[in-house]
Amino acid sequence: MKKSSVSRRAEPAIKPPPTPDSTLYDDIEAAWLAQRPDLDLAAACTLLRLERVNQLHEMRLQDIAKAVGLQTGELYVLLALRRSGKPYELRPTDLFRALLVTSGAMTKRVARLQEGGFVLRVSASDDGRSELVRLTAKGLATADRGIAEVARVVEAVTEASGLTKAELAMLDRCLRKLLAVRAVKAPKKSGRLAAAD
Repeated sequence: MKKSSVSRRAEPAIKPPPTPDSTLYDDIEAAWLAQRPDLDLAAACTLLRLERVNQLHEMRLQDIAKAVGLQTGELYVLLALRRSGKPYELRPTDLFRALLVTSGAMTKRVARLQEGGFVLRVSASDDGRSELVRLTAKGLATADRGIAEVARVVEAVTEASGLTKAELAMLDRCLRKLLAVRAVKAPKKSGRLAAAD
């Protein structure tokens, strides 16, 4: 019996059903390909999908934070303190640099957490003029509960996506390359383009 030839571009045998998001970004990519076939926008469309993945992740984190009685930014503070190790304390400057927020935003988060009994402000032993933010027992328990839930949710998402460990490792390597690019200079306009401005 003669085997039917399979195209190298054939779709995999098992393919998850399209989601509204995947259809939306496929449509955007197809539209740009039709409207501007002279431009290579494949990477730009990939980054759009990545942006949506991050939005979905943030929504899941909001649910986790809400479940432990916090806002997402406050949960981030507890997790930063928890991963710093015993005695689970950091300077406010270390916190806002680690979480990429302003000092004002961090001050507000710490104040709310202190009011809720999740953190304490303590004097730094090496410098009485400086202060540290330290987890309380309540804050430590909440951080542990939160990170355990993050791990559970991410594992569920990974399993549902069908991503393998090898694919995740490749994705991580690719994202590290993108993160290494801080700024790019736009190429200089050609004479024809400059004249058209």
